[in-house]
Amino acid sequence: MGKNKFKPKPVQKDPVPEPELVSEFTGETGPDAGRREAEGRTDKARQRERKEKFRSVMDGTVVLDRGMKQYGSLIVFVFVLGLVVITNSYLSEKVARESARIKTELKELQYRQISAKAEWMRLSRQSSVARMLDGTGVTESKVPPFKVLVPEPERKAWWSPKKLGRHPKDEDK
Repeated sequence: MGKNKFKPKPVQKDPVPEPELVSEFTGETGPDAGRREAEGRTDKARQRERKEKFRSVMDGTVVLDRGMKQYGSLIVFVFVLGLVVITNSYLSEKVARESARIKTELKELQYRQISAKAEWMRLSRQSSVARMLDGTGVTESKVPPFKVLVPEPERKAWWSPKKLGRHPKDEDK
């Protein structure tokens, strides 16, 4: 028969350190020392790695690491991009505030224009003008105005039908 694909694989145990090795932290020797060291060392090693990472970030050695040199230009680009975004947001807020101020000023000027136009309409009425001219001696005309018609002189041009000897009325006959 073939191999059973679903048969679980045997679990491999971590190799036990050699008993002749001396533990770095406890100074113990023997078969249990390596095991205790491997278990305890992971916690202590993790704590030590965290502390080292924190210290390297705080004192700036992270920047000098080989990986940071590789991504230094990217970091500078992101920093400059952040400054551009912040500047753009400040400028857009400034433009928005200026726009709101101009809108309120425009409304105020529109109201002033409407009130000035209404005042001008009130003052230009015939009765208001007559009231203002009462003390000056100028009075209203009793004769209604009429249109003066000036007869237009006849235009004579070289192309006129009368000059050519023909008249449009003659052509109808």
